[in-house]
Amino acid sequence: MANRERKNEPKIYLSDKEQYILELKVKISDMKSKSTFPRRLIMYGYLKMIDMV
Repeated sequence: MANRERKNEPKIYLSDKEQYILELKVKISDMKSKSTFPRRLIMYGYLKMIDMV
């Protein structure tokens, strides 16, 4: 863990409803981790999700 690329850990407080919405959106986005979702939003300003079904 000493050689992590990302060393800064932001901390946010969410209501139960906000936490539920975050988890739902992460699941829908099919991203590998919960930290990838906000990181992409921060870096690119949006997420592009394509439904291939």
